Amino acid sequence: MSGIIEYPLVTEKAMDDMDFDNKLQFVVDIDATKPEVRDAIESQYDVSVTSVNTQVTMDGTKKAVVALSEEDDAQDVASRIGVF
Repeated sequence: MSGIIEYPLVTEKAMDDMDFDNKLQFVVDIDATKPEVRDAIESQYDVSVTSVNTQVTMDGTKKAVVALSEEDDAQDVASRIGVF
């Protein structure tokens, strides 16, 4: 499972998503599927994921925007994994 999530993305838009929409953004392996990203996030950070959106960026990396369930707070998870 490891190797799917490369690192959390920390941009102004990622911070807005986290603050207002309870979403986290990660750069993930280019070949990772949405179910693989969901499973990796859920097992690695002990959260429930409600949706995963992915997009390949212009620089050739893959970005995943992960929406967390209402029981999980994106800011708590971000501080646990050292975003702040």
